[in-house]
Amino acid sequence: MKTNEILVNTLGEGMVFALEESERAGFESGLDSKEQLRLRLLSEELFGMMKSIVGNLEAIYWIEYENGRFDIHLKAEVDLTQESYAQLLEVSSTGKNAAVKGFMNKIKNMIAVMMLPQKDIPDTSMLGYMSLGCPGYYAGASSYAWTMTSYRSGLDQEGKDAEEEKDELERSIVANIADDIKVSIVNDKVEIVISKTFN
Repeated sequence: MKTNEILVNTLGEGMVFALEESERAGFESGLDSKEQLRLRLLSEELFGMMKSIVGNLEAIYWIEYENGRFDIHLKAEVDLTQESYAQLLEVSSTGKNAAVKGFMNKIKNMIAVMMLPQKDIPDTSMLGYMSLGCPGYYAGASSYAWTMTSYRSGLDQEGKDAEEEKDELERSIVANIADDIKVSIVNDKVEIVISKTFN
C-alpha cells in the first residue's frame, strides 16, 4: 500500500499533511501508540534534515507499507543557488565537513557535497567515513547510492580507528529506530528512504 504523495518544502509547508498521512498509514497497519510515535519521529527527523540542506528544496513525501514494513520516501530535485554553491565549494576546499557532528548532519553534508557539479566534487577523503556507506564511490560520477547498513558494516571493519563514528551512530535516534537508510543521487535528483519493520 502507499499513502498519498505530499509536496513539502524547506519552509515546512506540507509537512503537517505529510505527518497526517504517516499517522493514517500507521493506523491502517494496526501500529500501537509507541510504534506510531516512532514512525512519526522518523518522518520528523527526515524533514528536519531536509530543512537544513542548502539550496531551494521542494520534495515529494510518501510512505509505502505492507505487513508491518514501512518505507518513508522523500524525493527532491536540488537547485543550488549561487550562494549555497559558494558555501559548498568553501566547505570542500577547507575540509570543514570532517568537523561535522551528528549522524543526520553527516548524511545532509554528504548529500550536499555529492550535489556539487562534477568538476568540483572532491575526492573520497572529503566524505570521511561516510564514504564507507557508498561502495564504489568515485569523484566525478553522476550517480551514487549510500546505505546505513553498508556504512555500519564499514565502520565495524575499521575497528578502533572509527570508534568516534560508531559512538555517534549509537547515539543517533534515527539510526537506533530505523532498520536502514538509503540515499540515492542521480545528477540533481536525490531520494532518501528510511525503512522500518514493526513486528
